[in-house]
Amino acid sequence: MHKTTPAIELLSMPARHEANNPRVHEGLLDARGLHLAMAGGRVAGGSPMIEWARELADLHATLLTASMSKLRRPTGFDDAATRRRIEEIVAEIDHWAVFHLPQPVNVPRHTHSLGEVISHAALVHAQSHSVLRRTTSAEHQHEAALRMAQVQEGYADLVTAIHECRVQLPLGWGAIGGATS
Repeated sequence: MHKTTPAIELLSMPARHEANNPRVHEGLLDARGLHLAMAGGRVAGGSPMIEWARELADLHATLLTASMSKLRRPTGFDDAATRRRIEEIVAEIDHWAVFHLPQPVNVPRHTHSLGEVISHAALVHAQSHSVLRRTTSAEHQHEAALRMAQVQEGYADLVTAIHECRVQLPLGWGAIGGATS
């Protein structure tokens, strides 16, 4: 008697194959690598994610500094152009993710694209470092460090789910619009 494979198993077979193929996930930074990249540290490998994370952290820090003090704004600061550049980088990350990360089926969909997640992590990184540098309040410093740790942990969980093909990332608006990398 021949046993048939249920349709659900057939649909998830590529996802299982991708989970066993490390090349599919090449370039996706782990939580430590993302944190180091945002902080300007040395990160091994040639992933484009390193530069994107670093630039997002710098852009978010610039927006934060500019919003707090007109005197500390960089010369020629353009709020709209800075925000557009953030959107462009998010779109570049999302476009990259479409071609480099698994797209499993029949799994929960994440609420944000990879670019949005990394941009959020960069924003929290910039906010946390700003608080840590500018306040003497132990309570505020603790809250900033805790928030940064929570975001890192959430990102680490997402990376694990991606590697195990337990989550589908939405395309993101940039990937839908056909961003170029």
